[in-house]
Amino acid sequence: DQNKPVGPVVSHPYGQDNETADSTLTRKIEILVHMKTRFLKLFSAAAVMAVCATTALADFIPLPVKWSQPIGIDASGKIIGMDWRSDHTMSSVMADDFLCTSLDPIVAVRWWGSYVGEGPNSGLAPRPKTPPATIGFDISFHDSTGNYIPGVHPWSLPTGLLYLQPVLAQEEYVGVDQSGDYVYRYDAFLPQPFYQQGTTANPLEYFIDIDQPSGQNWGWHESPTQILDVPAISPAHNGPWNNSLGVHDLAFELMSIPEPSVLTLGGLGLLAVLARHRRR
Repeated sequence: DQNKPVGPVVSHPYGQDNETADSTLTRKIEILVHMKTRFLKLFSAAAVMAVCATTALADFIPLPVKWSQPIGIDASGKIIGMDWRSDHTMSSVMADDFLCTSLDPIVAVRWWGSYVGEGPNSGLAPRPKTPPATIGFDISFHDSTGNYIPGVHPWSLPTGLLYLQPVLAQEEYVGVDQSGDYVYRYDAFLPQPFYQQGTTANPLEYFIDIDQPSGQNWGWHESPTQILDVPAISPAHNGPWNNSLGVHDLAFELMSIPEPSVLTLGGLGLLAVLARHRRR
């Protein structure tokens, strides 16, 4: 029946009762949020595919960096610090925290690490640079106790497991560290974006853990940045966690794709119209 009404019929938009007005407003907001979330996911996936297609042989993934605590170099040219084994098949997983101040999703990660014991004194040459998406790792994101117990800093710990995915990374040799191990840089796209809830007005702390489940004594390298809390260690991705090691920050960068501004502006505009509608 082509004359059958679809959805609520409002003949007098400013004369309806409060219950009908509230229901209509709520439904419109739900539709807006659903459309915005769906479009952002499609936009993120398309942008990642485009970058993959144009930078297959790139030295690193050229996306905006949302968080950065990279390796450091000392006066002699050595990479500062050492590596901490992170391999859940060997009951050791390392995690470090970062602060989220925007809703832009994390779509790629860069980090540094070593095969502990492989260096100039081992008689082995550095491993050759691999093609993109070659070396297997696991990456997970966690909530932080620091979001609920402010006084816990700098000893916050990962709490709820929010995201866990296997990734494939490019591995490239970048130098020798102060412990005598070869250090490699890794770049990988996440198979699914990680969405966070932090904003400038309400920043949130998250933890990321990275491990190579290979049994090859792989370690995550330190960063000299000392930006937030000390890293945490656990025998598995889901804990239990502790930070008894008290080590330096771990070296990683998080890359994002900015949320389309047209959606933000459009959403704010529609919410303003709905707010005016309700006041009347």
